[in-house]
Amino acid sequence: MKHLLALLITALFFASSFVQAASAPPTIRVAYTSITGNRAPFWIAKEAKLFEKHGLQVELIYLQSVAVGMPALLGGDFQILAGGVAGYLSAASRGAKLLLFGTFGPTPYILFTRPEIQTVAQLKGSIIGVNRIGASDYYAVRRILQRLDLSPDRDVKIISAGSPLDRLISVEKGAIHGTLGTDMGLATNPVKVRRLVDLTQMGVEDHGSALVTTVNFARTQADTMDRFVRAFVEAIALGKRDKTLAKKVYAKYLRLTDDNLLELNYKVYLSGSIPKIPTFPLDALKNVIADLAEENPKAKDIKIDEVLDNSFIQRQVDNGFIDRLYK
Repeated sequence: MKHLLALLITALFFASSFVQAASAPPTIRVAYTSITGNRAPFWIAKEAKLFEKHGLQVELIYLQSVAVGMPALLGGDFQILAGGVAGYLSAASRGAKLLLFGTFGPTPYILFTRPEIQTVAQLKGSIIGVNRIGASDYYAVRRILQRLDLSPDRDVKIISAGSPLDRLISVEKGAIHGTLGTDMGLATNPVKVRRLVDLTQMGVEDHGSALVTTVNFARTQADTMDRFVRAFVEAIALGKRDKTLAKKVYAKYLRLTDDNLLELNYKVYLSGSIPKIPTFPLDALKNVIADLAEENPKAKDIKIDEVLDNSFIQRQVDNGFIDRLYK
């Protein structure tokens, strides 16, 4: 009798452990490679417990670069990585099985110039500084010049000029005539420049940052992907609707106390560049591949349908989930 009772207790223990394990929410690790205002959906989802609401346990981890994060993602240390698109595509060109499945929106680039340059026509003969030749802002400058009917190299010289702050200072001092930057960058490093052209308003979008996972994870953990995406898009909607919450999140994660900077972050990102439906634009991806191919010929062989999968976000459009978030 005692032996039978012991067996029964043991059986109940293992059955209980099995039920608890089966009901435990999936746990994933999500890394991101920059601390800027467009990361707000991650932070809002964390603070508002939206990951838990959608049945996930998510650990957010900051990394310094895609170069650090990519091997970890491919090795399974992380399941999702948010960072530079060019780094993903470079790895894909070498055979890495990766999928882009979302965007944080276009970089809100502004063409800042010397105060005396008041019109686009006055850019002829000027020098524009970029981070480096071949960087994402280099190609963005070329595209905006072409949109403005100016020829890169012939009408405008493009040179490497260092960090965003270095470039703004160089514009102010007259070493160069213009550079790309953001309103946030100018607000934190005020210099005397003119805000000449808003690239997004001109239809030149540089989606330099994206959500990426491995093909294996996307295909074998589709339910977890759906849960993550629902939390992500709900965080975007919540951030757009609730400015007070958004500013609290920015204050915590960006370590800001200046209300003007908090307001500007909200205006530029949550009320601005971060889209309600964060599918990655096909044309933007084609641009990045073309840009990358100038330095990496293997990039020409990248097949878009093998590296881009917007279906996880599109599913939340088709089933009405995103639409309901804004009602």
